[in-house]
Amino acid sequence: MTPQKILGSASGVGLMTLLSRFTGLLQSMFLAHFLGAGPAADAFAVAFRLPNLFRRFTAEGTMSAAFVPTLTETEAAEGHEAAVRTGIFFLGTLALLLTFVVMGVMLFMNPLTGWLTMGRDASQHDLTTLLARIMFPYLVLVSLTAGIAGLLNFKGKFILAASVSIFWNLAFMVFAGWMIVTIKATGRELMESRVALICAQAVLVGGVVQLAVLLPSAFRIGFRFRPGLHFKNPWVLKALKRMAPGLLTAGIYPINVLVSTALASRLPEGAQVVLFNSGMMSEMVLGLFAMSIATVSLPALARMAEEKNMIGVNDTIATSLSGASLMCIPASIGLALLAGPIISMIFYTGAYSLSAVQWTASTLVFQCVGILFISTQRIGTQALYAFKDYRGAMISASISLVSNIALSLWLIQPLGTQGLALANGLSSLIGVVVLLVRLPRHTQSFPYGRVLGSWGRYGVAGLVMGFCVRALDQSFVHLSLEQPRLTLVAGVLPLVLVGALIYFGILLVLKDPLAERFKQVLVQRF
Repeated sequence: MTPQKILGSASGVGLMTLLSRFTGLLQSMFLAHFLGAGPAADAFAVAFRLPNLFRRFTAEGTMSAAFVPTLTETEAAEGHEAAVRTGIFFLGTLALLLTFVVMGVMLFMNPLTGWLTMGRDASQHDLTTLLARIMFPYLVLVSLTAGIAGLLNFKGKFILAASVSIFWNLAFMVFAGWMIVTIKATGRELMESRVALICAQAVLVGGVVQLAVLLPSAFRIGFRFRPGLHFKNPWVLKALKRMAPGLLTAGIYPINVLVSTALASRLPEGAQVVLFNSGMMSEMVLGLFAMSIATVSLPALARMAEEKNMIGVNDTIATSLSGASLMCIPASIGLALLAGPIISMIFYTGAYSLSAVQWTASTLVFQCVGILFISTQRIGTQALYAFKDYRGAMISASISLVSNIALSLWLIQPLGTQGLALANGLSSLIGVVVLLVRLPRHTQSFPYGRVLGSWGRYGVAGLVMGFCVRALDQSFVHLSLEQPRLTLVAGVLPLVLVGALIYFGILLVLKDPLAERFKQVLVQRF
């Protein structure tokens, strides 16, 4: 796959991801309106983190990194039918293993949630445990969804696989909204704890719906679901062995988030949902840009590495890292500058107070510091996976994890949730340094010049953009947190549009090659 095709496919995935993030924002507004930032919201945020964090180990991260290269090898060695058969047996094995894992974790859910809520009272711990037990089976559903998506990606079908979260968000809101309306119609009191229980059930409903969306396409390429322990298949064993060292590697970001969640329980009530919401906003940028490129580039890198095409590998890595930074740098600057109005526009509703909005916005500013480093670490890890260097990725992840714990303990006292957000980004920077030392062992001549040169150009253009956006806001727009939602939308959108035009205008004047390619992709599509 050429860099042009990678950018083209990534733009398609990015569009689906954009729609997914938009519906995700609607779902977040739904939660903020009914749950606010109180004890029930904290309980739901902590409980919902558990299946979502575990899925990084078993779904998007580790599975994709082990699954796609193994399918590539199988197809090269035994043909297409063998690759599909490997996918069937692997997902059947994983589904059964995960069922056992879910049952085991649910038995020990009480002490696990006790660690995550160590600074809260017994009633909040009990609610968190109940919600976690309801939602944790979602891990099996979302892991199967991610596995089938990986199979579709392997066959070059990226768009549908990238759209499943849209259906999850819509199913969540429809089910939860219907249940809330039904309860209100009976005249019963709708306490926040009851809303949290409804939302926990909606998580499972969404999981079923998003899996059902992918199954027809999977059936058309020959997939059939066969649960069982298919250890006799050598390719299944190879994929599972590759997943083993990647459990820590691909899960480094969720482990860091879990550590932050546990430490946040020692802060005032609302800290955990504030950390959850601000992290979700930074994840929106990461998912929209970095993960779209990582998803598309992994199959291409795996094939090039298998063919020993080092020129293609270097070009793809440089394009992927530069392409992610092309979007992540201006997005993180703009998100930090407009954090207050954006958070107010999304969350200032119902039970979510103005003080909670201010708290979330200030935390988001510190989340933005690490967006570039987290995206670089994810793409760099994917590149190591393409070379089957799981040990190098694990070393980077381990160092990053230890750094995050140390930095979090150091920064939580003076900065609170802001310190936890900053620690996460700085630990990813340390992980990036390790990756950039490790990758040249495989690529022969790593394209440092291209990557660092693009970071410099995008950084300068982003700073000029930020200065202009700030000046326009202070001189003409005058955004404030207390303004009505429509007023904020009418103020934020023009600033974002003007900022994007300034940013890409500067890069086109500088004749940045990636900006030129991106322009060509847009012209061809629209």
